[in-house]
Amino acid sequence: MLRLFLEENFSGKNLVVVSNREPYIHKKVGTQIKVDRPAGGLTSALDDVLRAAGGIWVAWGSGSRDKDVVDNKSCIPVPPGNPSYTLKRVWLSPGIAENYYHGYANQVLWPLCHITLDRVYFRKRFWEDYKKANRIFAKAVLEESSDDSIVWIHDYHLCLLPGFLRDCKSDLTIAHFWHIPWPDWGVFRVCPQAKEILEGLLGNDLLGFQIPLFAKSFMDCVKECLDADLDYQNAVVTYKGHATRLKAFPISIDYQKFHAMATSRRAVNAIKRIKQKHRLDQGYIGIGVDRLEYTKALIKRLQAIDLFFERYARYRGRVTFIQIAVPTRTKEPYLSYQKAVGELIARINGKHATTDWKPVVYIDKKVEHQELVAYYRMADIGIISSVYDGMNLVAKEYVASQADGHGVLILSELAGAAEELEGALLVNPYDVEGFSDLIYKALKMPHTEKASRMAVLRQQVRANDIYKWIADILHEIVNICWMKSATGRYLFDNLDRIPVKNTFLFLDYDGTLSPIVESPDKAFIPGEIRDILLRLKKHMPIAIISGRALEDIKERVGIEDIIYAGNHGAEIWNGRRQVVRRHSAGDRDRLEELLRRLREDLMPIQGVMVEDKGITASIHFRKVSPKDMGAFFDAFRETVRGYEDTFRITAGKKVFEIRPLKAWNKGKAVSWIMEKFGKRKMPIYVGDDTTDEDAFKAIKGRGVSICVGGNPEADYYLKRQEEVGEFLEQLTGLSKISSFANL
Repeated sequence: MLRLFLEENFSGKNLVVVSNREPYIHKKVGTQIKVDRPAGGLTSALDDVLRAAGGIWVAWGSGSRDKDVVDNKSCIPVPPGNPSYTLKRVWLSPGIAENYYHGYANQVLWPLCHITLDRVYFRKRFWEDYKKANRIFAKAVLEESSDDSIVWIHDYHLCLLPGFLRDCKSDLTIAHFWHIPWPDWGVFRVCPQAKEILEGLLGNDLLGFQIPLFAKSFMDCVKECLDADLDYQNAVVTYKGHATRLKAFPISIDYQKFHAMATSRRAVNAIKRIKQKHRLDQGYIGIGVDRLEYTKALIKRLQAIDLFFERYARYRGRVTFIQIAVPTRTKEPYLSYQKAVGELIARINGKHATTDWKPVVYIDKKVEHQELVAYYRMADIGIISSVYDGMNLVAKEYVASQADGHGVLILSELAGAAEELEGALLVNPYDVEGFSDLIYKALKMPHTEKASRMAVLRQQVRANDIYKWIADILHEIVNICWMKSATGRYLFDNLDRIPVKNTFLFLDYDGTLSPIVESPDKAFIPGEIRDILLRLKKHMPIAIISGRALEDIKERVGIEDIIYAGNHGAEIWNGRRQVVRRHSAGDRDRLEELLRRLREDLMPIQGVMVEDKGITASIHFRKVSPKDMGAFFDAFRETVRGYEDTFRITAGKKVFEIRPLKAWNKGKAVSWIMEKFGKRKMPIYVGDDTTDEDAFKAIKGRGVSICVGGNPEADYYLKRQEEVGEFLEQLTGLSKISSFANL
């Protein structure tokens, strides 16, 4: 699917990926030059993108033989043996590299954003060389870019790059993903270069963060530091006439890759070998996999393990914790931290070990993924206890590798992944006593609850893998690129092109008529919008199309004598009565049967709400007590088994959605309504998300499509939801003029 998306949307476009780290490194091994590929999942996934789309990757050439293999433009075709894109390397002198990377990036921005202010170390030379390095990157990007290029920048090493690029080529489409947390203003204000960093990042058209909180914190910093226009509702910052859209894109992993490795014969053999080496044939196994980095809270984790064995002495000899800690930075404060971790592990082992068992097995070297998945798979408990993390992909790697489905994930509530991974046991890493209790709880958890929690976790990671993350970002970039292009037309610059005679107005609800809100049950149409629609319906037919149930959408809009289409058009009301209920009797019978079984099976669990929307259904479990969550997951999974041939079942935030596989989409609904009620009319459709694309396509060439936020399938775009009301108000006025002209 990603390859198809790239072929459809990036054909003929010049895509430039920019990162500090390069996807291929040339090193001298003996008398030969060897090509290494960094093991990171992001690097591998971006490599896949450029293999499919073509383009250029600009990165720091840090390998010992990188200069020996490039051409006179510092470029080399990659991948080796089957090149499909270009790697362009930038060269940094040892002094600049030291101050830019080890200095400002890792001694200022890293601890600042992870809220470890005692480790922030400002030096003037760090900042000066950070600026120089960003200018070197900018020069390299500009050498390979045209005005219509798309530049996708990664991470905190390149804060100033977007601003430098914007100053030189204002027509570039620039996107930036910030992989680490963004702190609130109370923390960020200590940065002497706060203003310059914010200004640099506002050179982007799109700035992506891991979770919504980080995007809001960024806007708060801009509010306090710069004279900018802030649209919190639509997450848009306008500074010096340029708009930057902010959005959360939770990063993920290649689920299928980890699952395949974990279920391979190699992994099974590795598990046997590891257990034999460390005498782990009996008892429980816990696993922690981290870079040897102070934000991962290894000291707190080890203190919790020490306290666990003190408080639950009967588990001595029955539980072994394996800590894999990979040193990736060989300077202070990491050397001191490495020493402290090693000394604490030695004390714990000395305190609790027996002649044939030790509580902590410490591995302080890199473990390749092919073997790492064996550690993940055999572990009864996976522990991630970082004091702050943008996301933490180890949590998702552990889940994807849990092929046997018996593990329990203990996850820091301060990691970005905690917002996504329903089914994990959340821990406050600073609460050492509570941490030790949670380890005990994980060990004592009933097998059925473990299996249910892990099944939900695996479903979440499977459905939201690294390729979906990439597709979501690129889809947003395509929208922005389209809006900036000659074909991307802002509606209010083209009102004279909008027909007002013989028109048929179609409107989506959530995100179009109603603002997007945190809870869907709070999404109500503003009174002024309802008043405008009451005036408009005197001049043209109106249809409201929504994914909500028909009765729900009718009640929320509350206007008589207009058409309503619920469940994406599977139910249609013609203004007086329901004329379409598009589903098979068999589907409805099956849904009633499934919902009846769910009500019976879930009845003993307090807090479950089964919502029957007629053609679709939602199972809400936000109010289920954590102690009952395992029983809920187990009962739900068992009940829906066998219905996959009829329904698509997807997990949302504390909700499962159940939808017939053959249900109508909005495009089919629009086509049906036009055929029945508007054969001689011109359709105008206003929507806001991907579910409206089918409708945009359905009226292509015979109507006008408008998308809030932009979409290449639409004819025009609006910048924000509030502009829908402005457009409808203007449409009312234009319709009156047209009516008078026809008298």
